[in-house]
Amino acid sequence: MRLPKILISFFLLSLYGISLSANAEQAQLKHFASGSYQQLLKQYADKPIVVMIWSIHCTTCLEKMPLLSELRKNKPDINLIMIATDDVSATNQVRSILNENKLDQVDNWIFADANPQKLRYEIDPKWYGEVPRTYFLDKDHQRVGISGSVPRETMETMIREIFN
Repeated sequence: MRLPKILISFFLLSLYGISLSANAEQAQLKHFASGSYQQLLKQYADKPIVVMIWSIHCTTCLEKMPLLSELRKNKPDINLIMIATDDVSATNQVRSILNENKLDQVDNWIFADANPQKLRYEIDPKWYGEVPRTYFLDKDHQRVGISGSVPRETMETMIREIFN
């Protein structure tokens, strides 16, 4: 009778351990609210950054995730910031996509304001919400913004330029 209890206990502990490790690997999502963009610029002062703005509803965004993952893997010193324009109610879906694409260790954010237009304006007054939107900021935070799919060659060239 004692052996089945031990086996059941071991099984439950194993499940619990797996659950803990799965949670440890979950992408952390910070809430992107009014003032968050300025906070990012301060946090990355004197550092070049790539800001990728995306959505779970954007097919092109999802198609670019493996490229971003590969670039990050090959060049881990890239300061990559991912901002999902989805509402916080999509947190689980956003995390799942980031985890699938091994982008859970980058600086991840999700829109968390009742007025997404205000957040878009704070990022760039000339941006009207189309995604994907990629910004390449050099160490002085002079930036180039590109809407739509950025080809691999362009992405690599821009990264080389801002990180050198």
